[in-house]
Amino acid sequence: MTDYISLVNDEYLYMCDYNQVINACTKDMFLEHGDNRRLSIRDVKIDEEILRNRIKNLPQLTFEVTENCNLRCKYCVYNDNYINQRRLSSKQLAFETARKGIDYVYTFINGRKKKEFHLGFYGGEPLLNFNTVKEIVQYGKERFVDWKLNFNMTTNLTLLDESILDFLVENNFSLLVSLDGDRDNHDAKRVLPNGNGTHAGVMKRLEQIQKRHNDYFREKISFSAVYSFDLPLQNLHRFFSTHELVKNKPVRFSTVNIYNTTYYDRYPFNKDAYRRDVKEIFSQVLAKTREGKEPSGYERFLYRDFLSIGDKIKVRGYTTMGASCLFDGRLYIDANGCFHLCEKINNRFSFGDVDRGFDWPKMITLAREFQNMIKTHCSGCNIRFLCTQCFVTFAGDGEFKPDPEFCQRQKKAIVANLEKYIECKEERLI
Repeated sequence: MTDYISLVNDEYLYMCDYNQVINACTKDMFLEHGDNRRLSIRDVKIDEEILRNRIKNLPQLTFEVTENCNLRCKYCVYNDNYINQRRLSSKQLAFETARKGIDYVYTFINGRKKKEFHLGFYGGEPLLNFNTVKEIVQYGKERFVDWKLNFNMTTNLTLLDESILDFLVENNFSLLVSLDGDRDNHDAKRVLPNGNGTHAGVMKRLEQIQKRHNDYFREKISFSAVYSFDLPLQNLHRFFSTHELVKNKPVRFSTVNIYNTTYYDRYPFNKDAYRRDVKEIFSQVLAKTREGKEPSGYERFLYRDFLSIGDKIKVRGYTTMGASCLFDGRLYIDANGCFHLCEKINNRFSFGDVDRGFDWPKMITLAREFQNMIKTHCSGCNIRFLCTQCFVTFAGDGEFKPDPEFCQRQKKAIVANLEKYIECKEERLI
């Protein structure tokens, strides 16, 4: 008998080996495209040739244009609450360093068929080094002739002025704006060095963008909302679901990381209360959908968490374990010119720099170590085909380490999303 997880008062079963949900009453009716094939794990061959081919199809290169920020957000990963992370500093990316990085990466991707590429800008706050941003944009256009070149930036928006906005609009930048909901939630954590909140300033600038460039605001602005568990979740939900300026905009929702940090020693929270709020908010969104009302951008993101379950349980035959992009998602160049897997992983996992190029042995070692860790730690887990773990999740002090607390929370979250998926599927809401 295969391992299974009981769902919805034992009315359904998730058959782990087959990666399928079945009706426990009939047991011969799969909820989604059922068959009796086990889902097996395939090892990924990892050598320099494989990695070169993956980098050839790289979609994005992101620059850490500064290690500094004009805010002092209380949950920032670059403060003393987080281990294995750098600290804020005055270090800035020099254009010459960025130019070398572009030239080097271009040698790998130039021969491919799909002539589209993204250049991203990250910090700290990238607008603190806006001159370098402008130089990179200009050079990118010169280097990527006959390509479709796209630009994006993650910003707190507080330094935006008319000249900066005009440049961003002229170059069709996609902006991911940090906004943590209503004034109370946002200003509790996203503060200036003097402790003052920033919500009013951000909202004022959003209104200015909409007034001056409404089409740009509609098409190119999205939001990153970070939730700290000690704050009212309903406040964030209400803001992004009802505020006229933001309710129709895409929102990426994330929570303040609880791993490798002392942050929640200062800001304790009630886990049961959070789970109750999540359940209540889902019920509100579900009721709205039943009435045929259009969900907000934030609500669509909430749906994505469990709608993706539907895609994952359709996977047949074989799969690889882990949700990590193996040097083919994006690369990150820090302010010192070092290469990293992405902007979210700590700086203990760099592999070369713009002067020496890629350190292929280091890259191969990183990929193999992660794959071996996943195989050893996760191969017997009953949510192994649904988990969203990646390099960042298990990145320790220079090596990948499993985190039992993360795994426990992940299992609870996936079981909850499976049950939400079943409920929506049965009611034909998806």
